[in-house]
Amino acid sequence: MSNKKFVRPKDIEDLFSIKVSTLSKQRQGKYGLPYTVVGRPKNKNRGGVILYNVDEVNDYLNKKGRSTLY
Repeated sequence: MSNKKFVRPKDIEDLFSIKVSTLSKQRQGKYGLPYTVVGRPKNKNRGGVILYNVDEVNDYLNKKGRSTLY
């Protein structure tokens, strides 16, 4: 069993003070925080649940020189 903790975009906003709209723009522009889409059919660009791995987000922010809050 995996110990990874995944959270929704709203939770990222609460934990790291990064607005949901900013996360959406980053996903559309294919840059920013690493994320995973669960439940999306292959070869489709819509649907599914967007999840962020807290450990990957922390690593990304630390590499970019931003302090983490979690």
